[in-house]
Amino acid sequence: MGLVKRMWMEEQERLYHKSDDNAVCPECFDDPGIKSFIEDNLECETCSVCGRTSEEPIAATADRVSEFFLEKVGQHWEDANDSAPYCSAEGGFLVTTWSMYEIVFDELPDIGPFETLEWLYNHLRDDVVWCERDWQILKPGQALAAGWGKFSEAVKHVTRFLFFTSKRDPYESGEPFEVRPDEMLDALGRAIRKCRLVRRIPAGTHLFRVRGHKRGKRYSTPEQLGPPPRRDAVSAGRMNAPGIVVMYGALDEDTAFTEATGEFRFYSVAEFELLEDILVVDLSRIPQVPSIFEDKPRESIIFLRDFKGDVSRPIRPDQKIHVEYTPTQVVSEFLRHRFRTSSGKSVSGVFYESSKVKHGTNAALFFESEQVEGVLNDRINPKKPALRMLSVKERRPVP
Repeated sequence: MGLVKRMWMEEQERLYHKSDDNAVCPECFDDPGIKSFIEDNLECETCSVCGRTSEEPIAATADRVSEFFLEKVGQHWEDANDSAPYCSAEGGFLVTTWSMYEIVFDELPDIGPFETLEWLYNHLRDDVVWCERDWQILKPGQALAAGWGKFSEAVKHVTRFLFFTSKRDPYESGEPFEVRPDEMLDALGRAIRKCRLVRRIPAGTHLFRVRGHKRGKRYSTPEQLGPPPRRDAVSAGRMNAPGIVVMYGALDEDTAFTEATGEFRFYSVAEFELLEDILVVDLSRIPQVPSIFEDKPRESIIFLRDFKGDVSRPIRPDQKIHVEYTPTQVVSEFLRHRFRTSSGKSVSGVFYESSKVKHGTNAALFFESEQVEGVLNDRINPKKPALRMLSVKERRPVP
């Protein structure tokens, strides 16, 4: 094979135009993943986009940036001629397709200013018709979301206390990332660990808890304002089934007050302090969905951002509450009893966004009444106190 033909074949496979004298600095891109890649591959002293120069390398070559860009794009799009159905009678491909221009300027416009996008596009070939990669199957994040939907339906209407596990071929259903109801909790645990949602809450952190009452019946003791004793845990909550004790509260007084259930004219507001460090699963701090160029668990984050909406979703306190709360109750018990961090530790609760207060954070702590300092404990092996009540005040709703 002659040199010219070999060079031509390499050009066809490359999907970008080679450039010996073009380079770009990280400041010309907005995307963190691309900026990081360029910072790790500085070779040139001049940026071809902004014109900045230096005696030290400040830019990566156009070839390297193009290769990196196409590598990441290739994880989400592919040549439609390789997988997509085509029907000339229907006018072409039977799936959504993109040109490289549309990928750069329509799908990825936030990676940099127009001048940078134009510079990048001019280095890329645009003679390939692209379609979504693996368009026939659910993506991992979509499969997790579908699995959560099937799990919720199962625990609400099919089986609540028993899951039958069975060996299966993940490709049998045609969905290699499928998550069955009996696999959902473990899949959720893996997503939580991948996204590093376990957070250490230091001793001394203050929590607020509110109870409504009638005129003249003011709550004032740790027994009354802490988590209820087991004999009184008769109501279902977002994170507990009847009979299971969970302490609900919030990280600030206004959120706790606004989230208080029931219609009362008077409320007792208690402020508590943690006596020890604890670990919680913090669903209130799930990261924003990263770009396709960042080395982060994108699919898990996509799922968890939808999942946290289900956890915080307001539910009317009617008879359906016992059914609608079931999925999050099961998740709560999984986190309480079976979930372990990457280092093998258990967690003591869940933080989640308030549906009533913007930026408010609710807490569901796996504490029992005797874990509040000052509460009488008649157990043989009592747990040491984890909370101290600092103050109580009465508060009334604003008319």
